[in-house]
Amino acid sequence: MLNPGQFNLLNRAITTAIAGEAQTAVDKLAGILAATLQCEFAYGSGGTSCKVYAQVSLDQGLSWIDVACFAFTTASAVKAVNLSAGTPVATAITPTDGALPDNTVVDGILGAVMRAKISTTGTYANTTARLRLDAK
Repeated sequence: MLNPGQFNLLNRAITTAIAGEAQTAVDKLAGILAATLQCEFAYGSGGTSCKVYAQVSLDQGLSWIDVACFAFTTASAVKAVNLSAGTPVATAITPTDGALPDNTVVDGILGAVMRAKISTTGTYANTTARLRLDAK
């Protein structure tokens, strides 16, 4: 990998409902072989649901593929997954953009560009979401 290291894909205070807000992409991941993702949801009050998607692009950001969905409600939590480019994907998947089922991953698909996308329902107070990437 050309630029291994840790990257923040999302660091966001949550107040009002958010409808599929894409974050700034990290585009220095050429040659990525593994991605360890940690999503932290620090709950304050209010709200109903929060979904954080980790996404990759195989066409320099023209289209996006969900590779992980972290789902939260009204309790603080930390969730982590590890994705590997070495995992064979023997059956073609239909790419989704902000629609992967709760707490699932699509392993084996990594690209040189990654970002986070967040969607929430309800009005939260004193609540934050963070998604960190450790790229190897």
